[in-house]
Amino acid sequence: MTFTFSTNLSTNLALVRFHVGDTNEEGAYLADETINALLTIEGSVGAASIACIRYIITQLSSPDFYKDWLRVSNAEARKGFENLLKLKAQEFGINLGGITATATIGLPYRADSYQYTSTTRTATEETDETGVYDGSP
Repeated sequence: MTFTFSTNLSTNLALVRFHVGDTNEEGAYLADETINALLTIEGSVGAASIACIRYIITQLSSPDFYKDWLRVSNAEARKGFENLLKLKAQEFGINLGGITATATIGLPYRADSYQYTSTTRTATEETDETGVYDGSP
């Protein structure tokens, strides 16, 4: 696993590592090759940072481990990265998905009710329009 980090943030790789917080070689979550691949796939530092954080969250989603006196729990670290994900998505203006509500405006009456509005009314001698209410004052 290759690890590089420039403290002057002169490369996109260093920027992604900075935004993700993966700046220490000991215990690093991501290899340089993975970050470079995500930069290529995602197309920007912001989107690559979000993808990296999501990857780290998947790595921290493993079950807790207990053996004799050794106890490994990823829950707190995962919560921290989930919060970081929200903050970075907001910072970069990236939508994390979810439900986007859409609405359509319909007529205030049924489409098959033969109602019409005052602007679309065309009176003919064959129709009796006195029994149809168009909602106009």
